[in-house]
Amino acid sequence: MKIAIFGGSFDPPHKGHLQIMELVLNKLDIDRLIILVAYKNPFKKNYRIEARKRLEWLESITSKYDKIICSDYEILQDKVITSIQSIRYFESIYKPSKLYFVLGQDNFLQVDKWNEFNTLKTKVEFIVIQRDLENMQDYKKELMQSKTSKEVCMQYASELDIKMQFLSFCYNNSSSKIIQDISNNINEIPSNIYKDVLESYK
Repeated sequence: MKIAIFGGSFDPPHKGHLQIMELVLNKLDIDRLIILVAYKNPFKKNYRIEARKRLEWLESITSKYDKIICSDYEILQDKVITSIQSIRYFESIYKPSKLYFVLGQDNFLQVDKWNEFNTLKTKVEFIVIQRDLENMQDYKKELMQSKTSKEVCMQYASELDIKMQFLSFCYNNSSSKIIQDISNNINEIPSNIYKDVLESYK
């Protein structure tokens, strides 16, 4: 079995997340795409909406996709869970012949700081989704002046001996930007959850 894991806060889930899921399903030969809702991200202070509600929204917007499973594994642990812990859990469940880990290029370019990085990179192939790098560290910004997003990620992967695929993607919003002006950005939220999202963030 071949699986891909796409984790995140999904605070809230938006149309860009769905587009990434569809891109992954179209580009990768996989049997399952596991959407992993973070209980708490070690790189973020807190979330606006509790994890169970975020999971409920994701289950609602992905129900039509046969290959997608929304997982509450990290939520059930009731504490911060690192990516390597989650990967080991899903390895034990599925015994995959191939395991992909989907993430944005902003997160990918700091993956060497993740817990047990040297073990992590032997277990997965990273699927890197193109993203706006405006918040990256200065030295990454300098690289971007002379190289494309793909070239920067490929150079980083080569230097650290990381298996990766880069997927071009264009979506100009993020959960944080949407929430800053939720009323005017409500069209970025899938229609079957937007009323609940609007009420929750108010």
